[in-house]
Amino acid sequence: MLDLPYGQQLAQKTARVKELLRDFWSGDIPVTPTDEPFYFRNKVELGFCHQPVWKEPFDKKVKRDKTIPLEFEQTLGFKLKGRWDRAVDIQQCVLFDEHLIPLLQAVRAWAKAENLSYYDHRRHTGVLRHLMLRTGKNTGEAIAVLFVTDDVPEKSFVSAVESVWPQANIMLAVNTSLADTAAPESLRVLKGKDFITEKIILSAPDGTTEREVVFKLSPQSFFQTNTLTAQKMYSRVRALVKEISPKIIYDLYGGAGSFSLSCADLCEKSLCVESVAPAVYNGIENAKLNGVQNVQFFCAKVEDFVKQQPIEKKDALIILDPPRSGMHPKAAKAVAESGVEKVLYISCNPVTLAADLKILSQHYDVTAAETFDFFPHTDHIETLVQLKRK
Repeated sequence: MLDLPYGQQLAQKTARVKELLRDFWSGDIPVTPTDEPFYFRNKVELGFCHQPVWKEPFDKKVKRDKTIPLEFEQTLGFKLKGRWDRAVDIQQCVLFDEHLIPLLQAVRAWAKAENLSYYDHRRHTGVLRHLMLRTGKNTGEAIAVLFVTDDVPEKSFVSAVESVWPQANIMLAVNTSLADTAAPESLRVLKGKDFITEKIILSAPDGTTEREVVFKLSPQSFFQTNTLTAQKMYSRVRALVKEISPKIIYDLYGGAGSFSLSCADLCEKSLCVESVAPAVYNGIENAKLNGVQNVQFFCAKVEDFVKQQPIEKKDALIILDPPRSGMHPKAAKAVAESGVEKVLYISCNPVTLAADLKILSQHYDVTAAETFDFFPHTDHIETLVQLKRK
């Protein structure tokens, strides 16, 4: 949506949320924008591709003239929309960081000088597969991870990255699987350390800093991609928790415990439930890092957890932050019938939010809704809905 003025993007997205939620909420839906809608991402994954040069208009219906031999090109960048086997050799990017394009140019020059082959996704040949970059927007720390299928000249790669990004930690990952994912079989540090730290700065409504939470992020750790707008949402949730003043927080689909750690000083205990084991491990580690002792982490599916450990309704608050697919129907039913006075539902997909509200609204009324624009220039938007028991 880069062709639309930012204000128009926001208007389009909030209108869509309003339409999807019309059966549950007819009031205003305010939006919190990204203050600087360029260079906001804290993580990107780019692909190396050895691919045929496509000279005709790029259309699957256009048949190639097979009498002309194929020419091949080496590209490094984001995947072409709808294609797993082709990358766009990007020369400009306004999403990640101003270092990105000079860094890609340095890596391309290094690969050429060392005569290294890019990965061919159809033949499963080639050495260079992915480049993952991650940065701490509040700390300035950075990490670059090169994914390969075989040995590469390591010292010259470190020099290439350092020439553009001198502060970056640098790692090498091996991935020989056929799956097109940046998932390593092994990870090794070439320079610095195997993680970065990032801070979430939580502010009161008047703008004063109330709390800072430090996160240790490995290359694979889950973390919201837009740090500065995410911390506005965490600050808003914190303000609501302060108002509600619960003794127990049920942080369901809690990931690495961002909401639990942001609000740990406002409750007696928080139970963070997440089915992805590495996220739970990160949460336990980050709780120790912040000296937080009243958050318990459970590695379980929410629908299993609520069955084994029924929700206590007295002085409790439920925070829901499910994936794009939404809640499991059994989990939604258990929350709907829990008897807890208030529920905060954070959604990254308003379509599945509306579907889950059909179940939750049997016992709860929506009392407020607002949006946070984590992904400028795309149709994605985060929605926060407050629910009160009927």
